[in-house]
Amino acid sequence: MIGVVQRRDSGRPEIVYGRRCPQDKIEHEVLVAEFALLFMESALSRGAKVGRAEPDGVMVRDGRRCFVEVDNSGKMTAQQMAAKWKRYEEVEGFILVIALTEGRMQRLRKGAEIVKEVALFTTFDRLRRHECPEPWIDWYGNTLRI
Repeated sequence: MIGVVQRRDSGRPEIVYGRRCPQDKIEHEVLVAEFALLFMESALSRGAKVGRAEPDGVMVRDGRRCFVEVDNSGKMTAQQMAAKWKRYEEVEGFILVIALTEGRMQRLRKGAEIVKEVALFTTFDRLRRHECPEPWIDWYGNTLRI
């Protein structure tokens, strides 16, 4: 056991098992694990450095490498996000960004011009809804499925 996390305003806290991390990163680790469970058919590798970037995970989907970025804090400034996107400049594949809210997803999307050809955005709610067949949005506002 690495700790306990309370992901909702009410209800019981959840016990967390997994790789060691600072106490304030446990919720992020839970969200990365949740993403991996939603895409079980594509194994998610952790701790892989890709170029100058270090994504939360790397997976291959339909022959394309995908670099997973779970945005849990919602506190990164536009300048910090621009620096993150710059580290992905020479990487080939998709950058999959999962935000907690629609508003945060839209802010991240609008600030990702430097990676607009390869970045796709969604929320956990969109991924969980089975009636949403195309949960990803590209920089241009088009929806698609991967």
